Amino acid sequence: MKRLTEQFVIDYFKDVDTMHPEKVTSYYGENGSFKFGNANAVIGPQAILEVLIGFYEMLQTMEHHKKGIWIADDSAVFEADVLFIKKNGEKVILPAVSILRTKNSKIDDFRMVMDAAPLFT
Repeated sequence: MKRLTEQFVIDYFKDVDTMHPEKVTSYYGENGSFKFGNANAVIGPQAILEVLIGFYEMLQTMEHHKKGIWIADDSAVFEADVLFIKKNGEKVILPAVSILRTKNSKIDDFRMVMDAAPLFT
């Protein structure tokens, strides 16, 4: 099994920012879990795909600006300021911390901690 690397984390968020949900779900294992903010976790690539499609529909673009990455064994913490441009052109920058845990070179557990309320106002 390959160890989790900083490059894996960077590549993952680069693909998140492309807003192509199929690219993002390719990182997840069959039972991978995805939890965004206060929403309930969803399990498996198909459920994650559906969540991402809905989320991306309200945005023009998004960009993660890395502040730090910390890796230990099969886990990583990624801190970023995330720039969202909504469909109406409004820009929102939010601080976020993501925790990724991998198993067999795929994401097994992903959690993003962010107050997303400003995106919905």
